[in-house]
Amino acid sequence: MFLNPASVVVALAVFGCALPVNASTTTFSNPSAIIINDSTNPPTKATPYGSTVAVTGLAGQAVVKVTVQLIGLSHTFPDDVDIVLVGPEGQNTVLMSNVGGGRPGAANVTLTLDDDAPTSLPLSGPLVSGTFKPTKRLSSFQFSFPPPAPDTPGAASLSVFNGTDPNGTWSLFIVDDANPDAGNISGGWSLTISTIPVLLSIDQAGPNVVVSWTNSLSGFTLQTAPSLSAVWTNAFPAPALASGRYMVTNPITSPTRFYRLSKSVAFN
Repeated sequence: MFLNPASVVVALAVFGCALPVNASTTTFSNPSAIIINDSTNPPTKATPYGSTVAVTGLAGQAVVKVTVQLIGLSHTFPDDVDIVLVGPEGQNTVLMSNVGGGRPGAANVTLTLDDDAPTSLPLSGPLVSGTFKPTKRLSSFQFSFPPPAPDTPGAASLSVFNGTDPNGTWSLFIVDDANPDAGNISGGWSLTISTIPVLLSIDQAGPNVVVSWTNSLSGFTLQTAPSLSAVWTNAFPAPALASGRYMVTNPITSPTRFYRLSKSVAFN
């Protein structure tokens, strides 16, 4: 992008090439059944543990919304079931835990978990098909999840995945936390991901360059370097928020300068 005959500034995004500006929504599925096993030594791992969905083809995109559908859930005591979703970058959320009540249980229920649903899953049952917020009755678990799941999963909110790279393996880890009772998810599960392009906008303002990106992406740091082979450093000053965008203003001090968005990932 030519700012003037002597100054060139190039915008990069850490996730790759630019895609259409409009947000897009894609669904990925694993239709294989999941058996929710029971044992006398809970927590008991489901089979498989975990069930995975491979997300591909979303290069240059960042997550702005995730919903999950559990298809054909049956269990004689749903309160025993704990389900955790782990994304490709290690973020995780509890989809349901200690909800849905006890006997007679749930039979062939399809649940859509969506942060924007009007209600949470019922704590005392009955568990019925519908769209609900991810719901975790207790603030913490009384046990550690067996590996490779995170041993202490986080809160019940799918927004933890916002701003992350959607590409990679998403894993669903299910345990039964009490004896007896068992169940299954006969139709497997699906993952619906809404994404937007990770794009930087660059404009010249007198002797300065103004770099901006949408505030839908949280936790990103703007970095800069004089060349692609040079060391990247954090751009200063800190971004200012205006009109729904993060903005950083830098003086134009060299003929060429590169910018990119970077995000550190914390694994549990």
